[in-house]
Amino acid sequence: MSAKNETSTGHEASGVDWLDLHFESARPEYEDALGQVGIQPGWSVLDAGCGGGSFLPLICSSTGSEGTVTALDLAPENVRRAEGMMSKVNAGPLFSAHVGSILSLPFDDQSFDCVWSANVMQYLTPEEFRLATGEAIRVLKPGGILAVKDFDSTMLQILPMDHGVFSRFMAVRLRTFRERGVLGTDCGSTIPARLRDTGMDVLWRRGWLVERWAPAGEHTRAYVRDLIAYFATVAPDYDLPESDRRYWKSLAEDPDSLLDQPDFCYREFFVLTLCRRAA
Repeated sequence: MSAKNETSTGHEASGVDWLDLHFESARPEYEDALGQVGIQPGWSVLDAGCGGGSFLPLICSSTGSEGTVTALDLAPENVRRAEGMMSKVNAGPLFSAHVGSILSLPFDDQSFDCVWSANVMQYLTPEEFRLATGEAIRVLKPGGILAVKDFDSTMLQILPMDHGVFSRFMAVRLRTFRERGVLGTDCGSTIPARLRDTGMDVLWRRGWLVERWAPAGEHTRAYVRDLIAYFATVAPDYDLPESDRRYWKSLAEDPDSLLDQPDFCYREFFVLTLCRRAA
């Protein structure tokens, strides 16, 4: 696993191993969120930006054997992983996987009952977000559902870390996203307004708090270790006090010193927004 968990496309925090750890750490909340979408048996569903494919078995379970599930991702290795995963599903829906961009979906108009997109919009600029939304609307059938899930890192916490070190790091990190012109990892709570601005009818939006107190499970421990290593890798590139950089380096060298504390807690927050294409 690379320190920045990159894919071949250069997108940080989108490698398969990283995504798998994150998914397993938050599985109950993620399963609940997907269940709230209301995917029905026999539907045709697109997972737009499927990553390593963790949501695909859940989507297939919802569509049943009469449904059609399509996966799309920009990284060829993620698509290969999704194909390998789905090859082991018995009596599942018709499945296909494609390398491609959510900015120019390689599908016909009105092809899907639902477009699901998880943790993808954070990588886009506002203009790319509008393009991606327009493409989703194009490929949805009249009355079809667009479900967008994304992170809101303004509520991210790793306790009992030094609050000053963590808050300074996150402030610079979010400023870096602004300088790059992308929506960033705090975009989840802004997605409903952004979708309304594109003309979409927002049916509802809901947030999930993922909270894991000590003693944390193995997947959460592995994920937080990797998260700390990732933050320690990028900290030298940020405008931070040298003492903060040393703190991150020291923590990355011994993450269990934090994970083993009796009041350890990892918190994250994500928002799911559901829209319907006009009939």
